[in-house]
Amino acid sequence: MALNVFEGSAGSEMLQDTFLFRNLNFGEAQALSGLCHYERRRQGEVLIEEGGLGQALFVIQSGHVKVLKGEGKQAEELAVLGPSELFGEMSLIEDSLTSASVVADTDVELLVIRRLDFEKLLSENESLALKVYKSFCRTLSERLRRTSTELGHSLAQGHLEARGSTKGKGGPKRPTATRPSSKKKTGRKGAKS
Repeated sequence: MALNVFEGSAGSEMLQDTFLFRNLNFGEAQALSGLCHYERRRQGEVLIEEGGLGQALFVIQSGHVKVLKGEGKQAEELAVLGPSELFGEMSLIEDSLTSASVVADTDVELLVIRRLDFEKLLSENESLALKVYKSFCRTLSERLRRTSTELGHSLAQGHLEARGSTKGKGGPKRPTATRPSSKKKTGRKGAKS
């Protein structure tokens, strides 16, 4: 249920506490918090549906949400987010479909910034737009680095497990390098070198 626009310095401070907006000064955070709407959602409510078109960024004021990939009993829990954490941020800068669902794990109170309001503010304030987009780039870079590291660890772990499971069965044969013999030939027929 959407409530009124969020007012006061509490919204500014909460935005500055998030990783995405921590580089904003107080005035910039105030301008951004002027866009915020306050919403309460009940436990079990779907806040973002996987495969949908995201339209807003959400900052959790209280409560927890679950990030899920897949549907029903097959859904995999990717993360649990709590106060001062945000989700849906990529919907502010891209038109792609959402990659996961977000469901209220408890009753939650949220600050919500709608995409259209966000775009309008940034079009009117170039210095704010520059800071925000730079922050998005930094965030994407950190996520890509973390994903690459996790993928590397996962591949290495899979390789080790695969090698470990074949050890008891003779294991894979490792190729040996062929080197020229350092022993001198004796010149006798059939002699081993």
